[in-house]
Amino acid sequence: MTLNNVTMRHSSTALLPQQQRWSVPADGRHPVVQKEPHPYHNRNRYSMSAEDYYRRSWSSDSSDSVISSESGNTYYRVVLIGEQGVGKSTLANIFAGVHDSMDSDCEVLGEDTYERTLIVDGESATIILLDMWENKGENEWLQDHCMQVGDAYLIVYSITDRASFEKASELRIQLRRARQTEDIPIILVGNKSDLVRCREVSVSEGRACAVVFDCKFIETSAAVQHNVKELFEGIVRQVRLRRDSKEKNERRLAYQKRRESIPKKARRFWGKIVAKNNKNMAFKLKSKSCHDLSVL
Repeated sequence: MTLNNVTMRHSSTALLPQQQRWSVPADGRHPVVQKEPHPYHNRNRYSMSAEDYYRRSWSSDSSDSVISSESGNTYYRVVLIGEQGVGKSTLANIFAGVHDSMDSDCEVLGEDTYERTLIVDGESATIILLDMWENKGENEWLQDHCMQVGDAYLIVYSITDRASFEKASELRIQLRRARQTEDIPIILVGNKSDLVRCREVSVSEGRACAVVFDCKFIETSAAVQHNVKELFEGIVRQVRLRRDSKEKNERRLAYQKRRESIPKKARRFWGKIVAKNNKNMAFKLKSKSCHDLSVL
């Protein structure tokens, strides 16, 4: 994976007159700013409240929100969600290129947005990583909007904290309710895999949860940067796979409408038989592939 064009975008930088390039889709729903990189320690904080700022930047209508720029580059909004203390901000720091993430000078403090261009499988993509998830009640509006604006989600828990794992399951249910009609890429991330002696959640439990909730699964260690690169490469692949699958299904349906086929009743009957026979096999296949981020 090749990483370049790192831009750490905070609420303060939205009004800075420094070098900027705006990319706005036809419907004007999601303006994107790309600026020259600036030192991490020089960030400023903007006095506008988080709610007011993100109301300006986000749209709750997230359908077809993957954006393509004039240069052919594609932007994906990826949202980090999960309990406090599971390592979301450390993952974001690594993504942003801040290696000394335990240093107080490099600490990320809420409402943070990062932008980075990756080359995955020879194709360029820019991830806009949103790391502003807060506990329920602290900023309920912001949390609700996190559920609406992502093109993909990373639900993070700590393998050393079973409560965070149970919370991750709840968040997956909330996402399903919030985006019922959309096929959104979701990766369940078991972080802190280096803390073997403190483990409370097994790998098999993580995989089983991913299969039940129809999402992908990976264990990472932000502390030693294990599987972090694979995580961000994987989320790009998952978005692409779903996009390509959607286009393929649309072409297939259009073809079926044009061609002659067996009567609808017979087709439905045959479909039920096939589904019944393959139900258990499909579950087994999902169990085997839930950790493979290069396939659906």
